Amino acid sequence: MNYFVLTGDPGVGKTTLTKKLCSSLNKNGIKTVGFITEEVRRNRVREGFDIVALNGLRGRLARDQSLLDVPTKYAVGKYGVLIEEFESIALQSLHNVDVPKTCLIIDEIGKMELFSVAFKNKVKEIFSNNKYIVVATIPSRKSDALIESIRCRSKVWTVTRENRNNLHEEIMKEITSCFSNSN
Repeated sequence: MNYFVLTGDPGVGKTTLTKKLCSSLNKNGIKTVGFITEEVRRNRVREGFDIVALNGLRGRLARDQSLLDVPTKYAVGKYGVLIEEFESIALQSLHNVDVPKTCLIIDEIGKMELFSVAFKNKVKEIFSNNKYIVVATIPSRKSDALIESIRCRSKVWTVTRENRNNLHEEIMKEITSCFSNSN
């Protein structure tokens, strides 16, 4: 199986584990491309979320609507989703993947991200084409049909506060064996 998916409640450590996996993959000679999603806080108050490509490019995914000059078309709770900024980073980070030596990182495939039709189509392409080795994060709650199809086609780990510091090695063994079997 080429799809390795982390799920769990918000704030449990999926992104932290994904970053740790990226670092270990790179140390093992496996290139990583894609993006992570990070909280943006000011004075301990969450203002929103940024998308950060693994090549260093950064943009806004969502912001507290009270901090935005204009309303957004899509929102999740108090956060307005900034589709164009998200797409400019996310879509670029998922193109030109040198398949044999590269692991695709997609953190996260969630409600905010899936407001982007272009991103949703790219994710469908990636998960219907068995040439990619992917590490992705998805919400724990049942939701969008695409997320559920990814859940069914992937090796899935549920990240909890109790296990989040112990999953790294198990996941790394599975991913690296996938790369050694593809050579």
